[in-house]
Amino acid sequence: MMRAVGTITLCGAFLLGASAPAVAAPKPKVQLKIVDAVKGGETKTVWLHCAPVGGTHPNARAACQLLEKVKGKPEQLNVSPNAVCTQEVQPHAVVIVGRWYGLAVKWAKVFTNGCQVKAALGAVLSI
Repeated sequence: MMRAVGTITLCGAFLLGASAPAVAAPKPKVQLKIVDAVKGGETKTVWLHCAPVGGTHPNARAACQLLEKVKGKPEQLNVSPNAVCTQEVQPHAVVIVGRWYGLAVKWAKVFTNGCQVKAALGAVLSI
């Protein structure tokens, strides 16, 4: 009899636990959509989340660290200021929009080629 009561109690606890709502992951404090459109080529889009780090960005941790240094202002990035780039012309239109710790981010720039993009944005645009 005691064994039956214990089994019923255990089953009841299991059912109550199973019906409890799942705890949602915390919403990231930074959510940025990053788009790189190459003239005559493909357009790549990723999501970058920081605090906590995540999203679809392939190098999210490094990208978040770079943006932290400039307080989320992509226009202030200049990762490799002394980069030597060729005169190749293959325009890249880069757009970064979203939220940075509650502040709106809306930034866009056209670069002459991929080397200039990498020199300016580094890991932020390693997509």
